[in-house]
Amino acid sequence: MAVKPSPARALSLIALAAVLAAGAGLAPTRAEAQGLFGNWDDAPPKAKLQKVKRRAEPAVIENEDAKPSGKKKKGSQAAVERAAAKGPLVINVSLSRQRLVVYDANGPIAESPVSSGRVGYSTPAGVYSIVQKKRQHYSNLYAGASMPNMQRITWSGVALHAGALPGYPASHGCIRLPHGFSQKLFGMTSMGTRVIVSREPVTPVPIVHDRLFAAFPPEAVATAPANVKVADASGAAGASTVSQVLGVSTAVASETPDMTTPRSAYRERRRAEMEALTGEIRAAGYERAEKANLLEQAQKASAAARQPLIAARAEAEKARTEMKELEQAKARADRELAELEKPEAPPVTREERKSKKSASKKAAARKVSAKKVDPAVRDARIAELKDELLEYPALAEAARVAWASADAALKAAEAAATEADARRTAAMNELASANARLQRGLSKELAAKRMEQKRNLPVSVLVSRAKKRLYVRQGYEDMFDVEVAFDKPDEPIGTHVFTALDYTADRTGMQWSVASIPYNKASDVKKSKKDKTAKAKEQQPAPVSTSPQTAAAALDRIAIPEDVREQIADVMKPGSSMIISDGGIGNETGEYTDFIVPLH
Repeated sequence: MAVKPSPARALSLIALAAVLAAGAGLAPTRAEAQGLFGNWDDAPPKAKLQKVKRRAEPAVIENEDAKPSGKKKKGSQAAVERAAAKGPLVINVSLSRQRLVVYDANGPIAESPVSSGRVGYSTPAGVYSIVQKKRQHYSNLYAGASMPNMQRITWSGVALHAGALPGYPASHGCIRLPHGFSQKLFGMTSMGTRVIVSREPVTPVPIVHDRLFAAFPPEAVATAPANVKVADASGAAGASTVSQVLGVSTAVASETPDMTTPRSAYRERRRAEMEALTGEIRAAGYERAEKANLLEQAQKASAAARQPLIAARAEAEKARTEMKELEQAKARADRELAELEKPEAPPVTREERKSKKSASKKAAARKVSAKKVDPAVRDARIAELKDELLEYPALAEAARVAWASADAALKAAEAAATEADARRTAAMNELASANARLQRGLSKELAAKRMEQKRNLPVSVLVSRAKKRLYVRQGYEDMFDVEVAFDKPDEPIGTHVFTALDYTADRTGMQWSVASIPYNKASDVKKSKKDKTAKAKEQQPAPVSTSPQTAAAALDRIAIPEDVREQIADVMKPGSSMIISDGGIGNETGEYTDFIVPLH
């Protein structure tokens, strides 16, 4: 007989069943790795896609300045709102921790695990920037492998992109990211965003130092005179003006700058230099036109001088030919007269006929007898030749005088032509010099215009201890480089990446952050199995001093010329950067790249 439960027991059982059912509904369907790697690349069912995506997104550290509204969000809006990034971003990839952290002006705002290059394909440590972005990219090195949300940092093949994360370095050199995070990062960054790949993690921190570059106030714009013409390459006046070159308005600025300040004085000096350059170009253009006219005249004079030269050469050649023909005629007459006056050969005797040589002598006798002419004719010809030879001295003297006169005329014509050619050559050289001066002026003007066109772009500065030089790039293009002095130039200085975050309150300075990577002396000493022996220890190089390697110490050790500082301050703006490093420019620095600096 079945026993019916009491009403109280029945209610208890029903409540227990409800609790179990609720617990079963809340239990996760599968275990998920938490913390370092998570389920970034899992493909959840479509019904739970939104929920899993919210759970799978990497943690984002909120902006401390953001204040909660106090209102409770509904549904998907219940998640904490993420504040927009403030100021330029700096991305750090730590190879030892396989971790990527994104920093803005206020600190870290996003982070994620990564998988960098495996053994044999290690990801090179260095200071980079994003040079290309493609939502969907396929590798041209590895069988067209898919590389979603690709952000290239070197043209040789290193990029940030979505990929598998096994929990250790496994790529061919790229930096793999979880797919969801790669999408988010792709939307956060822009071309030129700084990426620092280092062995250990580095953190940008605020820095204030009097040797950091200041900024020329954007509102303090020096005025320039209007309608100052610039001569073009043809010598005619062009339409370009100093104000166009400087990129400033001819009207008085709303805030007239105080020209007693160094940066305002620099802008005023630069305006004066552009005015002087305008005059230089105009003068060079006029000079070029004048020299071109002189060259044209010299060329005409040279051509005119060549006509008498041609005639003189023909006359001299004619006199020389006549003299030679006269000499040849006299020689022929002398030979003929000698032949006619030659005595006749004696007759051949009987004995000579019988001799063995009679045959050849007979032939010779026949030739002589064949040349015999009538005596009367021969005598008349001899008399004629003698008369002709008597006239030769006078004819020869006349020919010699004619040739000497023609030769003198030829030399005079040649001298005139040579002088005309010399004037033409001088005119050509003067025109070439005027052209060179004009081209130098136009090149300076073009460089100034190019700098003005890039004025709104961030400027990048690299100070290299190895080269003792300061390099400036703007808009991925080299602007200039100068020599700088280092205190204790043989001691390491480290690598320090400074980022200009924003203008100061007075708009004359910059707010800076810096990420420092100290010089690692262990990289200069290769360890081996023999290091344990006393001999090996003696052969090791002396330890390299690495103190101090702070950013402030680095700035204190560098002496930058004041005019260079003002030139850089003139274009300094938020998003600009400066790198101080022991090494030099990486070999991948080039077109469409910022400075690339290898880290050791």
